[in-house]
Amino acid sequence: MRVLAIDVGSSSIKAAYCKNGRIKKIIQTPVQTQFDGTKVTIPAGTLLQSFEEAIRTAMSGHRKLDAIAIDTFSPGLVGLDRTKNPILGCISHQDRRSVAQAAALEKHFGMQRCLQLTGNRPFPGGIASTSLFWFKLKQPDLFKKSVFIGQTSSLLVHHLTGQWVIDPSQAAFSGLYDSNHLSGWAEEICKFIGVRINQLPSVLFADQIAGKVTASAAQRLGLPAGCPVLPGIVDTSAAVLSTDCRPGRMVHSAGSTDVLALCLEKPHPAADILSRPLGTGKKLPRRWLAVSTIAAAGSSMKWVNRTFFSELSSKNFHKLLDRCEGRMRIRYRTGDFSRSTSNLAVVFRPYLAGDRTSMELKTGGFENLTLSTGREEMLHAVIEALVQSSRERFMRLEQVHAVRKEIFTMGGQVLLADIMHRHWPGKWSFTAIENEAVSGLARLANVALN
Repeated sequence: MRVLAIDVGSSSIKAAYCKNGRIKKIIQTPVQTQFDGTKVTIPAGTLLQSFEEAIRTAMSGHRKLDAIAIDTFSPGLVGLDRTKNPILGCISHQDRRSVAQAAALEKHFGMQRCLQLTGNRPFPGGIASTSLFWFKLKQPDLFKKSVFIGQTSSLLVHHLTGQWVIDPSQAAFSGLYDSNHLSGWAEEICKFIGVRINQLPSVLFADQIAGKVTASAAQRLGLPAGCPVLPGIVDTSAAVLSTDCRPGRMVHSAGSTDVLALCLEKPHPAADILSRPLGTGKKLPRRWLAVSTIAAAGSSMKWVNRTFFSELSSKNFHKLLDRCEGRMRIRYRTGDFSRSTSNLAVVFRPYLAGDRTSMELKTGGFENLTLSTGREEMLHAVIEALVQSSRERFMRLEQVHAVRKEIFTMGGQVLLADIMHRHWPGKWSFTAIENEAVSGLARLANVALN
């Protein structure tokens, strides 16, 4: 089985040519994200160019291909006009322009009804319905011209096949889908925002075939015409698919964003957790994920390195990070995780990229700074905040389901992850996975075409 696995992130695209489950070639192409205050957009045209470049590079030297599997960041709201040209998006999950619209949605339906209908509260930017509602109120002409509404995965699959589809994992983060029961689009919310069901993609399980590469796409990209393409899936789901997906299985992805994902047999909607289907269900079992994140974890450490320790290379900064962690003032007291007894200790709020499970626009910052505060104290405060948040999030997910002892880890922030793990309660074993997303996609394609 020869699979082209494409992992589309908000900063880069990884494309891997896999044969019989082994990665033969993997490349990485940058993605340009536009930051404008609270607005965070990846222009659809720019993303498609990077997507095509990644495909051409990964397929260079290869002619045969049995399937294409894609994962993308989520949400990534997109809108297409009548001719199916993108005119809206991709609105990233980091976007926070829709705080007022999120509050209006939850006020109208109520928090419990939102959880019942979609599995999640309408977090601004983190759930695409809030961004969609913003466009209706703030840019109504563009909203009316968006005849087709979907996610980034819908856009990319359509670019290859001409089909307008979505899987349950991506549909869940649209905020318009009944992700608790997989029963279809939530008509109450769609009607309130002003979206018709026929504007939305057809929902297919991620382990199905969405369509086949069109002749024009094949000629343009060097792909075999008629090659099957899967519907796409959320990037975290692709990573989880590189494990056994058993209920209670925990995955820790430590990167720019820090993600804890717990695999469940049944959904567990909660006000402080991102809940969604894994995305499979046609051939692989139906599973759900309970997800908790730190929106800026590794990216916070890079910010500290760049802002306060610019003379240090990444390697030397990591050595400093390790030394600081050895002197941390975090202590265990009667089972609690608490800071130093000093009320004057520097404190950091770890929200440089906001908080995906907050209805308010949170920002990062330091407290208790004085003229005597040094940069290492500030670094120490950042480490403490990230580690304490990690511990609290882990303990919260333990309340949802008993966590299996073997935890799978992935991502580039290995040192930060190790520091976090040392402060989790209990004893755990950790198994590192490399190229987790593309490995999960290769497995998914093998199952779908079995």
